[in-house]
Amino acid sequence: MKNKINTNTQIITLPKLKKKKLKFNKKSLRYLILLAFIIVIGVTSAFYISSVAMVNNFKTSTYDVKLEEEFNGTFGTKKVSIVNNEDNTPVVLRINYLEVWSKLNEDGIYDTLSNKFNGSDVVTKEWTEEFKTNFTLRDDGWYYYNKVLEPGDRVEILKSITLNDELIQSSSNYENYKTYNYELTFNYEAIQATSEAISDIWELFVEIDQNNEIEWN
Repeated sequence: MKNKINTNTQIITLPKLKKKKLKFNKKSLRYLILLAFIIVIGVTSAFYISSVAMVNNFKTSTYDVKLEEEFNGTFGTKKVSIVNNEDNTPVVLRINYLEVWSKLNEDGIYDTLSNKFNGSDVVTKEWTEEFKTNFTLRDDGWYYYNKVLEPGDRVEILKSITLNDELIQSSSNYENYKTYNYELTFNYEAIQATSEAISDIWELFVEIDQNNEIEWN
């Protein structure tokens, strides 16, 4: 069976036009220039939108695997889980995350701050024991789940986030931290739970034992 990943790429083929000689006057020429300008703007806009969409690209299979969270919009509870909603298909997971402090300035550009100060996190994350003991961080920046996620199962990875206010009070950016927005974003990939799929798609060689535990070589 060939392993596949959705890339959500659409290719539009335009019909070929027959060459035809046209006579132009000044009025029709102005319309053609205006039309050309509109077409260029349209193509540029479409390309820009596509580029932005690629920033948060999720390379997932067609499997019904979802990220669910319980979050009230403030620091405190932020429960994050990955759920396999498939009826009979086990999957293998890997996740990564991005956290950033940002604020839109007067020029329409986002200013950012680091989540690190004096070697510590400004926002501390309370990871679950499952995440701390059963996810392997590799050099590519992904955390790989050491188990197969069976149909109907879920794995919780985060419990809460806390602002380390005492830490940043001594920072020269303390006032900025109080006005900037903090965002924690998770990306994940889910593929077929076979060593062949993992080798073909992630280019990693693994062993899956009879207990559905994975050894990442």
